[in-house]
Amino acid sequence: MSLPIPEPDRLDQLSSDGQRIVGEELEILHRVHERLVREANTKPEQIEDLDAQLIELRDAIAEAKEEDVASLIDQMHQVAALSRTRGQGRDIPIDPKSPYFGHLRIREARTRRVRDVLVGKHTLLDDGDGVTIVDWRNAPVSRLYYRYEEEDEYEEEFDERSIEGDILIRRSLAVMDGDLRRVSAPQGTYVSDRRGRWRDAVGGAKPTLAGGVGAASRVSRSQLGVHSEDDAPRADKHLQEITALIDREQFTMITQPESGIVLIQGGAGSGKTTVALHRVAYLNYQDPARFAPSKMLVVVFNEALVEYIKHVIPSLGVEGVAVTTYRRWSAQLLRRIQLRLPLQHVDGTPDAVSRFKKHPVMIKMIDALVAEQLQAAEDELRARVGEREGAPAIIELWRRNRRLAPVIRVERVLDNLRAARDIPAVTRTAAETFLRGLREEIRDICDDWLELMTNGEAIRAAIAEHAPGVFSDHDINTIVRWCARKADLEDDGDDEDDVAELDGEDEESEGVKALGRRAKVEVRPTIGLDGEDDAIILRLLQVKHGGIFVGNRRFEYEHIVIDEAQDLCPLEVRVLLDCVSDGRSVTIAGDRAQKMIFDNGFSDWPQLLADAGLPHVAIQPLKITYRSTRQIMALSQKILGPLHDPSDELVARDGAPVSFFSFTEIGESVAFLAEALRSLMQREPTASVALITRYPQQADVYFESLRIAEVPKLRRVGRQNFTFTPGIDVTDVRQVKGLEFDYVVVLDPTAQNYPDVIESRHLLHIALTRAAHQLWMTCAGTPSRLLPDELVIEGGDL
Repeated sequence: MSLPIPEPDRLDQLSSDGQRIVGEELEILHRVHERLVREANTKPEQIEDLDAQLIELRDAIAEAKEEDVASLIDQMHQVAALSRTRGQGRDIPIDPKSPYFGHLRIREARTRRVRDVLVGKHTLLDDGDGVTIVDWRNAPVSRLYYRYEEEDEYEEEFDERSIEGDILIRRSLAVMDGDLRRVSAPQGTYVSDRRGRWRDAVGGAKPTLAGGVGAASRVSRSQLGVHSEDDAPRADKHLQEITALIDREQFTMITQPESGIVLIQGGAGSGKTTVALHRVAYLNYQDPARFAPSKMLVVVFNEALVEYIKHVIPSLGVEGVAVTTYRRWSAQLLRRIQLRLPLQHVDGTPDAVSRFKKHPVMIKMIDALVAEQLQAAEDELRARVGEREGAPAIIELWRRNRRLAPVIRVERVLDNLRAARDIPAVTRTAAETFLRGLREEIRDICDDWLELMTNGEAIRAAIAEHAPGVFSDHDINTIVRWCARKADLEDDGDDEDDVAELDGEDEESEGVKALGRRAKVEVRPTIGLDGEDDAIILRLLQVKHGGIFVGNRRFEYEHIVIDEAQDLCPLEVRVLLDCVSDGRSVTIAGDRAQKMIFDNGFSDWPQLLADAGLPHVAIQPLKITYRSTRQIMALSQKILGPLHDPSDELVARDGAPVSFFSFTEIGESVAFLAEALRSLMQREPTASVALITRYPQQADVYFESLRIAEVPKLRRVGRQNFTFTPGIDVTDVRQVKGLEFDYVVVLDPTAQNYPDVIESRHLLHIALTRAAHQLWMTCAGTPSRLLPDELVIEGGDL
């Protein structure tokens, strides 16, 4: 059944422009639905299955006569080209519930032909009815949608030919469940309520530099909620249609060349994650063999983001991409490698130890340790072959392979020695015997890890050279004592009973010889790894083996997304980067203002990139925020204070004022909130609300108090177990990073909870910028000095 066109009275509240524009779009959608009904009635055998055709042609070629082969091969090439053009083996049907999200009307300069093009997630070619839908990921004309505005002249190179023309119409649309719900155009934004009545929306379609005085949402200061009953936020909190909102700069980043590293810096809500995920979809579409879902990885900051993004990626047409946190990924990988180390993690790691293990100094120490081992190996090799005939050739062979990873280097030299018949047997045997022993020693990184963690002299020297002044003498003593607990180094090596069975048998640790004395290594069963040790062990594997190998195969991806990279340490970023294939296709996204981990050695992007081995990667900035309003972003920038870079000014849409409410004690605050929240849930049952405290214990208190006050749809979120459904989540600030809510209430931004320190600035900024439509702050106590006086005194209207 086709979509009925609304009666004129459904449009009578619109302006004249609105009636014309919405009427056009409704008529086009009507034609699209009629076309899709015809497509649905097409017999299944008439649907093109290009993969099946290729298989049939392949089989036919195998059995064909010689004179028919050339014709069949030509036909196969044509079908393969068509398959590549469409991006899939099967011409995927258009989803009638959401067939497209953009509308272009273009006029070609040469022919003066005017045509309408709709932009969606799959292709539907014109069969004479004037309906054409192109795939945003592949069709050249989709570039026009993202790169040009209405009334722009365009000039693009398509398939080595230049085309020119004018953009007559460019509109963003929202079609949900088959109904047109929103039209955004330069002339205005028009929305439909649930009864199908259209009206002009309040505010601009997109963020603008001009605040739009008088156009912002005007609500009572004591009312939480800015929507009417008919214009309530969407019920599905997992994903809105974000592909239509991609701007020119974002589209350029998404369509970067397949190889290379794209680093995106952007403020809260600017679309960093959106760009990164669309880049995954784009790469998979362009080269599905190389960028198969199983060959891509998305690393995010917390478990809540894992669950959120798992719902986003399939909606972009990519199923099966692994989404995980760094800690979960590294722990699973170490279990697969099956090292002879206790893989359980211990709690209570001193702060100084955590800072040390996450500091870039660890990268320097690992490189220095391996360099020292290789130099010692060369010295020992010289001693073994001595002055024998052929000795210089063996040393030259060793040095010639110095660019290879140590394990591969030893293997290569052994292989070359076996083939070197010009070297006397006695000299070759001496070298081979040493190298075989070295190969076994150098393969096992467990001793390397113990050496790094127990050599106090080396730790002190590395800190003095690479991190002077970063760690105090007390810190260094704490580091040495804690790390020494990982292994007991005893002078008496005769008591075999004291040595733990590491590999099923008692064994002398070769790694301890580097300390300059003979010793036995005892691994206490009660002593496990610190969380930071995972990256150290994985990096040792990469440096020693030339990569991480599982089942004799190099463990690598074709593309990795690192989201919120500022909260990973340089060593963790380096490990991830070296798990990418030689094509080095990586997307890194982050915001230095949204820092949550404050002891990881991150200072700024250039330094992180240099520490991770990427000193010359350009940083791509995003300047528009699509989440929070101008009022919210203005307050968040004041909260950041000296941490805010004026060059990072974001463009944001206008919205409701930020409101601040002061109370004498929590009970009074709870009574006020309960009334506001009950009213909101009655007026906007599909709204999502976050009540954000500084600490989990405070969230417990507010949750219990509001539950007693019979606030509906109340949930306590303590382990990032967000449901992304309408309701009220009571949680703490460390749970919400990367998420978005319709409304946010920051609870008790007091001087005690948010003192005037850098950490508080970051955390409060994160809490504020979770809000999409309205922000409240309720404070039972002395307000934090980070809050501007005009907010606290006047109670809002920033």
